[in-house]
Amino acid sequence: MNKKERIFYYDFLRAFAIIAVLLCHMDIFYGPLNTPLQVIAKYVLHDIGRMGVPIFLMISGALLLNKDYDLSVFLKKRFTRIIYPFIFWVSLLVIGLYVFHEHSMIIPVIIGDFSVTWYFWTLIGIYLAIPILNTFLKEYGETGMKYFLIIWFVTMIFKTFNSYPLFTNFNLDFFAGYIGYPVLGYYLNNKKFNISDKKLYIISIAALLISLGVYVYIDYAKLGLIELIYQNVPMIFIASSFFILIKSIDNMTSFEHIKNNAMGRIIFSISICSYGMYFSHVMVLKALSIVNPHSNLLFLPMFIALIFLSWLPVYIVSKIPYLKMFSGV
Repeated sequence: MNKKERIFYYDFLRAFAIIAVLLCHMDIFYGPLNTPLQVIAKYVLHDIGRMGVPIFLMISGALLLNKDYDLSVFLKKRFTRIIYPFIFWVSLLVIGLYVFHEHSMIIPVIIGDFSVTWYFWTLIGIYLAIPILNTFLKEYGETGMKYFLIIWFVTMIFKTFNSYPLFTNFNLDFFAGYIGYPVLGYYLNNKKFNISDKKLYIISIAALLISLGVYVYIDYAKLGLIELIYQNVPMIFIASSFFILIKSIDNMTSFEHIKNNAMGRIIFSISICSYGMYFSHVMVLKALSIVNPHSNLLFLPMFIALIFLSWLPVYIVSKIPYLKMFSGV
């Protein structure tokens, strides 16, 4: 799919999502936090960063659900798309761990324990389930989506309060994990709201600020209600309201003036490189930590450096014949 055929607000969401993930992993670059306001600011930035993973999953649902495709072709295409880059970038990461004599981290990195590679294994599970959900949604339409999302949302309420499962034999695991975000993304992408886009824009901003405020408060106050990070009610509202916000902006054609200028090209490039950046940024973080200034004033330059240096190797690899399939682009 070339740039003209792509839906810009998907690219915007995907570019935002990877930048959010990088922001979430910037904790080592903060300087001394001497006041409550500085501590809260760190929590706000960190929790904004946590939006990245749900947004990625919601985009996957918007793109992959309610489609006509052959099962074997779908699985081959999807798994090729994520497995080859995983092998390439994780191999480089493992080599780095070996060179720096961090041998004990090699297996945890590969299998996703205490490592960003957990997302790869989560995608494997989601892609295995997508054809099943796809058939279900094609058969039952919006009613089926609502049925699935209501059960998922109820399990998320229980998870938010660390009460799932209610008892051993009442098991809703198929509804209780990350799989709800792709269904939610598809639903919100296709939902026709009976209000104007301008009103939807205002409501989504208000919902985003309120839900983010609740999430930050729970996180800051250490209430122990969001230990699962992404699988809780406040995060569902944060991700949903942001998704709707960007969709409403796109519906109002407010992105038209940036689609074809330098900013649009940057967003497009970060979007198509996002999967590779997810892996490459781990090595960049390791390298930047060597020159870490531990300064709040230099946090922004370090963040920009992380974005650029995570994007650059992915972009370069994507331009090399026979290696593009490993880049993640």
